[in-house]
Amino acid sequence: MTTAVSCFLLVLSVYGYLGYFPSSSASGTLAASSSSWNPSVTCSPVVVTVEQVLGNQANSMGGATENGSMFNPGITSPVGSAKRWLTPGPTPSRWVSPGPPCTITNANGQVTSAFVEIHRIQRNYLYNEDYAIQYDPVNGGNPYPTGTNLSDTTFNGFTPGYATCTSTNTTGCMHTIHMEFDHDWKAAGYCGPNTACDPHAMAQATPAEPSPNCQKTPVPSACFIDVQGFVFFDTSHENDASHSFSGWEIHPLTAWRISTASPDFSLSASPSSLPVPPGQSAFSTITVNSLNSFAGSLSFTTTVLSQPNSSGPAPISAMNPSTVTVSASGTANSTLTVTTASSNTGNYVVTVTGWSGNLTRSTILSVHVVDFSVIANPASLTIPIGSSSQSTLTLASINGFSGNLGLAASVTPTSVTAGLSPSDPTASLNASNLALSAEGSGTVTLTISASLLTTPGTYAVTLSATSGGVTHTTVVSITVTLV
Repeated sequence: MTTAVSCFLLVLSVYGYLGYFPSSSASGTLAASSSSWNPSVTCSPVVVTVEQVLGNQANSMGGATENGSMFNPGITSPVGSAKRWLTPGPTPSRWVSPGPPCTITNANGQVTSAFVEIHRIQRNYLYNEDYAIQYDPVNGGNPYPTGTNLSDTTFNGFTPGYATCTSTNTTGCMHTIHMEFDHDWKAAGYCGPNTACDPHAMAQATPAEPSPNCQKTPVPSACFIDVQGFVFFDTSHENDASHSFSGWEIHPLTAWRISTASPDFSLSASPSSLPVPPGQSAFSTITVNSLNSFAGSLSFTTTVLSQPNSSGPAPISAMNPSTVTVSASGTANSTLTVTTASSNTGNYVVTVTGWSGNLTRSTILSVHVVDFSVIANPASLTIPIGSSSQSTLTLASINGFSGNLGLAASVTPTSVTAGLSPSDPTASLNASNLALSAEGSGTVTLTISASLLTTPGTYAVTLSATSGGVTHTTVVSITVTLV
C-alpha cells in the first residue's frame, strides 16, 4: 500500500544555496558512456536528448503527448507497474521474470532501446513522495525488508535554458522530463547509499536550478548532470504540472553522475555525395546538431580538395548563410553550394567546418563531376546520290552520370558545290531520347539519305545530346558522290 506524502529534501537547499560542490566522485559514476553505470542493469543505453524522448507533439497544455515519441509506449509489464520492475539479480521472492526490457517495439513497429542515457541536463528540487512498505506486484508484493517505509525521490530534469513549465508559461514543457528514484529499487538495494542512483548524494553534490550558484557565469559544472534509466509513460500523471503536463518519465532512474560531457555540436550533410555536371551547381543541406546543450552561433568555412582523377580548376564552394545560431538541444541549417567549371572532370572532396570559439567540427562530402560521351562510328560516310547510309551513335555515362538525353541531328554543307545543292542530305535518328543509367551506355542509329537532287560534295552532320544545361556534340562527315 502507498500513502501520498510529499516531503521536500531540506538538505538540497542547504547544500545548493551554500554552494557545496563536492568532487564528481560523489555521483557514483561506475562506467563510461555507452554502458550501464549501475551493475544491476545489463542493458546498453542509447544516448539521447530530453527532446528526443518527448518527441515533437505537444498536447493542449503544452506537454508532450504519448504518440509523438519514438519510445511510445515505453516499458510495460505483465502485472503491476513496469516503472518499478526490478532487473534480474537479488530480487525478492515471487518477482516476475524477466524484468524491464532493454529494447521495445514502438508504435511504429520499430525496435528501439528502452534504456537511455541523457547528457548535461539540469534539475529542479528533489521531493520524497509516494511512500510504500511493500513491493509492487511485479516484484512479488512482499513487505520490504525490516519493515522499512520508503519513498520515491522525484525531480524534473530539463535542457539548460528551459527551466520554466507552468500553465501560463509552457516554454520549457517540451524540454523537461520527470525522473524518479524508485522506492522498490531502493528496497532491493539497487538504489540508495553507495550505489549509482543515490538521491541523497545527488542532493549533496548538485544544486537545483533555482540556486544562485547555477546563475553564475560560467555555470559551475556541478549544475549539470548525466542520467541513465528506463523510459516509461505514466498515464496517471500526464495532466499534472509537476510532470510538465506529460506522462513521460525516466522511471526507474538507474544511475546519475555530475556531467562529464562538455557542450558540443556535430555537422551532417544531406546529401553527402553530390553528382554535379560540368559547369553546373549542386546543393547539400548542412545541419548543425546541438550536443550536451550547446547553444551559440557558428561560422562556416569550406575547402575543396582535388582527387587524382580530376582535372580543371577546383569547384567553387559556398555556404548560405555563412553563420547560424543553434539553441540548446536544437538544430540549425545552412546550404552548401558547389559549382563546377565546364572543364572539370573527376572527383573532389569538400570539407565543411563549423567553428564557435575554440570548438570546431567538420563534415566531408564527395563531389563527382558526372558527364556523358558521344561517339559516332563510323565518323565519315560516302553516299551516292539517291541512296542512304548509317552510323551508330554510342552514348556512355561518365563517373556515374544518369539521366535522360535529348538527341538531335542537323546537316550543314562544307564544300562550295554542296552549298549550291537544291536539296541537302537528310539526317534522321531512330530515337529522339535516350535514358542512361550510371556507368551504362546506349546506342542510337543515324541514317543519312541523299536524294537525286542532292549536289555531290561534302557535308557535316552535327549530332547533339543534351541533359539539363550540358550539351555534347560529335560530327559525322558526309561525302555525296554521283555513283
